[in-house]
Amino acid sequence: MALMAPLIAYYTSEFVITNKRLMIKTGFISRNTFEMNHSKIESINVIQSILGRLLGYGTIIIMGTGSTREPFAAICDPLTFRRKFLEQQG
Repeated sequence: MALMAPLIAYYTSEFVITNKRLMIKTGFISRNTFEMNHSKIESINVIQSILGRLLGYGTIIIMGTGSTREPFAAICDPLTFRRKFLEQQG
C-alpha cells in the first residue's frame, strides 16, 4: 500500500517541454497544472539524495523571474529533464 501513492503520482504526471513553454501537470483526483514561458525561467535546480541518485529520482525547483519558486518532488531522472530544457533553450 505504501508504494501506491508514488506509482499513482508517476503514472498521472505529465512533463512537456516545447520550444516556447514548460508545462507540468500532476495529480490524479486533484489536478495541478504549471505553465511558464521559457523567457520567464531563470534556472532549474535539481536536488537528489544519495538514495535518489541510486534510484534515479529527485526534486526539481523551477526558478522564475520575480522570485517565483516552484518545486516538484520525486521526479524520475531530474538531470535529464534539466538537460532537455537547456537544449530546448539554446
